[in-house]
Amino acid sequence: MIPLSTAVLISGKDNSETFSLHLSDNAEQSSYFIARILMDCVNWFMDILGLQGHTSLFIWLYAVLVFAVALGVGLAVQWIVVKILDKTAPYLKSQLYKYLIDKKFFTKLCRIIPALLFLVLIQFTLNAHVSLASWLSRLSWIFVVIVITDALCTLANVIWTNINNRANKRKLPLNGVVQLVKLLLWIICILIVIAILIDKSPGSLLAGLGAFSAVIMLVFKDNIMGVVAGIQLAEDDSLHEGDWIVPYGSDANGVVVGVGLTAIKIQNWDKTISTLPPYSLVSQGFRNYRNMSISNTRRIQRSYYIDADSVVATDDSMLKEFANIPLLKNWIEKKIEQRNSGRVEDVNNSDGLVDGTIDTNLGVFRAYMMMWLMQNPNISSVDTCFVNTLAQTNGGIPFQVYCFTSTSSWIPYEGIQSGVFEHIAAMLNKFRLYVFENPSGRDTIAEGYISPGLDPAYLYGAPYPNVNRHPSASSNDSVSS
Repeated sequence: MIPLSTAVLISGKDNSETFSLHLSDNAEQSSYFIARILMDCVNWFMDILGLQGHTSLFIWLYAVLVFAVALGVGLAVQWIVVKILDKTAPYLKSQLYKYLIDKKFFTKLCRIIPALLFLVLIQFTLNAHVSLASWLSRLSWIFVVIVITDALCTLANVIWTNINNRANKRKLPLNGVVQLVKLLLWIICILIVIAILIDKSPGSLLAGLGAFSAVIMLVFKDNIMGVVAGIQLAEDDSLHEGDWIVPYGSDANGVVVGVGLTAIKIQNWDKTISTLPPYSLVSQGFRNYRNMSISNTRRIQRSYYIDADSVVATDDSMLKEFANIPLLKNWIEKKIEQRNSGRVEDVNNSDGLVDGTIDTNLGVFRAYMMMWLMQNPNISSVDTCFVNTLAQTNGGIPFQVYCFTSTSSWIPYEGIQSGVFEHIAAMLNKFRLYVFENPSGRDTIAEGYISPGLDPAYLYGAPYPNVNRHPSASSNDSVSS
């Protein structure tokens, strides 16, 4: 409370009691003049009600009137300030100033005006009720501290927004630092409020705070770990807002939409939101697809399982048949030329042919798919691309395609990948290859139809009817049932 030293006697209009008031040594005459006007108003109101001489009522009415006047003056000043700022905002090019206007920083700061005016005028109270003035002053100071803290937090947000939009082009997760600053501001605010309530110096509270440091560390453990993790993520440049990540040990899979002091928000592909503590990303790790997005490519790595029984050695007639397939004529001719010249194992690949072999139908198909991928505009021509076979399994021979699409967008990528393997499925019969599939009921029925010697050409869904039939079979060898 402001120290009071000078006693001033003010008599009510018709009151028999003399009221002793304390004025500050530095009190402005204008403040005293306003206070006297307010007291006269209270006396006039009490005269109308016939309540002269009620000291307690006088004090309460005076306090209420001071509060009303302070609030009215404060709102008027706030309105004037806001109007002036709105008029000047279009003429100022400072982005920071515009952010301050948008976040209502000046409006929040003007809220201390009623409290300060109330503090000045409330000092003109009865000496006998100095405790009431003291508590009203304390509450006013508490309000001032809270308003200033809120304004400073808004200022921190504005400064961070300005820095983030101008300098933080990589969207580093530094928002946790701002949240830490705001947390410290509110901790200081709480300490000052407690000091005001118990009428002690905030320094004495800070001196005794060391005894509770362990408790504070426990209470704010997640916040402290979050800040440390956020700094590590920012320093390593391993996480930006907008990154697609997959944290290990979590079901989260999506885009980072917010990085805070205690939580990282991830919008999953099903539009749900997952929140994870920042330190879990540091301790358990995560997969970040940022580089894939930046490169504008995305990998395809998938296998088709070929039935090993359909892989056969080629002969001249088969190669002649394969030569009619687009892309293969020149390749087969050069491969035959290499074989005839004794350069079967051309390690240096002097002819620049794609990988493949004319010894088997699967080797020719490998070469065809490689050439098809190379001329496909949807497949990246500057990234790794190859077609190979993996170790045989009980499900067949894995025919693997490894390449990168020319886009990293999800939906186009899925379409390109589907197109590649649909083309594989459509071309297998031209190379007399079969996909391995587990037997189904239809296979059992087909086996029962073919076993007696019936013509398989009449089977619906039979693989490649009238193709690859045994040489001894004739067109009229069907057996009547």
